[in-house]
Amino acid sequence: MVDGEAVLCEIWDTCPKVEEHGEPSLTAGSEVVQWADGLLLVYSITDRDSFNYVRRAKEDLPCETTPPVALVGNKVDMVHLRQVSTDEGEILAKDFECKFAEISAAEHVFQVAEAFHDLCREVIAAKRKSKQSFIDKIDRMLSGSRTYNRGKSDSISPKD
Repeated sequence: MVDGEAVLCEIWDTCPKVEEHGEPSLTAGSEVVQWADGLLLVYSITDRDSFNYVRRAKEDLPCETTPPVALVGNKVDMVHLRQVSTDEGEILAKDFECKFAEISAAEHVFQVAEAFHDLCREVIAAKRKSKQSFIDKIDRMLSGSRTYNRGKSDSISPKD
């Protein structure tokens, strides 16, 4: 339940699969956008490669179909192994125009739940906005006045 509204979540972990040439494949991440209502992009603050993967995966998503996104840096409890600064995460979130949080999934379940709840709120808001804009469009179509111009063939005047 998110703000009193039931939300069904299906979580698909699209952890990068390393291809033959040693580069992670981004295809799975791109395919998820076809059905996803929201994306929670998670990287480990102790793994620079995971941060770079998240950046590339988001950049590879088609702009016109990108659902609401949230960026999360995980493993904040392992600050002594940090490879990605908080500032880097905040800058990337600004580039993505999304919310950002650093959490410790191992120590603080509430932080994980809050990240999901925030994303669900954005998904709900986006769906309401989309539904309302669709309704507004239909209303404009139905209530708009159409002018009818009679052509010469429709005229009651005698034809030459």
